[in-house]
Amino acid sequence: MPARLVVKNLQSYFFTRRGLVKAVDNVSFTIDQGETLALVGESGCGKSMTALSLLRLLPEPGRIVSGEISLDGRDMLHLPDIEMRRIRGNDISMIFQEPMTSLNPVLKIGEQIAEVLRLHQGSTTAEALEQAAELLTLVGISDPQRRLRDYPHQLSGGQRQRIMIAIALACDPKLLIADEPTTALDVTIQAQIMDLLLDLKQQRQMATLLITHDLGVVASNADKIAVMYAGQIVESGTVKRVFENPLHPYTQGLLKCIPKLGEHTSLETIPGHLPDLREQLEGCLFLERCPGPCAPCGHQAPKMIESEPDHWVRCWRY
Repeated sequence: MPARLVVKNLQSYFFTRRGLVKAVDNVSFTIDQGETLALVGESGCGKSMTALSLLRLLPEPGRIVSGEISLDGRDMLHLPDIEMRRIRGNDISMIFQEPMTSLNPVLKIGEQIAEVLRLHQGSTTAEALEQAAELLTLVGISDPQRRLRDYPHQLSGGQRQRIMIAIALACDPKLLIADEPTTALDVTIQAQIMDLLLDLKQQRQMATLLITHDLGVVASNADKIAVMYAGQIVESGTVKRVFENPLHPYTQGLLKCIPKLGEHTSLETIPGHLPDLREQLEGCLFLERCPGPCAPCGHQAPKMIESEPDHWVRCWRY
């Protein structure tokens, strides 16, 4: 099956007055049609910056320095801006973390969905509103005709997130980026939203990039996982391989932080903090938090190696 999305050695840096920040540093991954890759890691590790790089929407003073991004063999980094605007929302869609700040508070729901269809599909207003009602039904919103006339503040958090999914799916994208799609939702609604995304992915055979820090969500919804730390991917592979045999000490630490039913032991934590990416760091970026560093760790950065089929790790131990 041909890869839908191929990312190679992506580097996105922020050129600030206080120094150079390597927010995304030599990141590589592929996502095939109908496949979900989960990008996981703690806050500030570069997950959202990776997603925004794919859309070429990095905030100032960020810039993609080097690397490759291709969708169905099409070079995304060198397209003219006008062509890239056609791709956003059409071929690539994104569900952002907080729907209340992503939806326009002064526009009705119907107008916000219809705008996407008019812009990218050339639909008339009447056609777009009819399609919008169908999309609301698709994402499980009851009484869609009434909801089209509502404003975002009149909806619950779960309903707003479903609206964001409807907008993202309006143009039948090839790639869906879901950035923490269940943030600020209660556990029951989280499960409903993730089940909905899984069903829609299977129906439409989309490639999906799922950004999350919830390893429970990863276990039940993703095919592959990439663990990110300080702007780099430190371990990647199939969810089954990585969960059953985590190799990188950071991945091992993340999995030990998960509470287990029936066990009353205290949760383990990963000591320390993310390094300051403005500093010129040598060696392994996880060195200060690693429980068992090796001799080269302090002066030479490890490279990603394939320790077993479809299982890669960035660590001197291997």
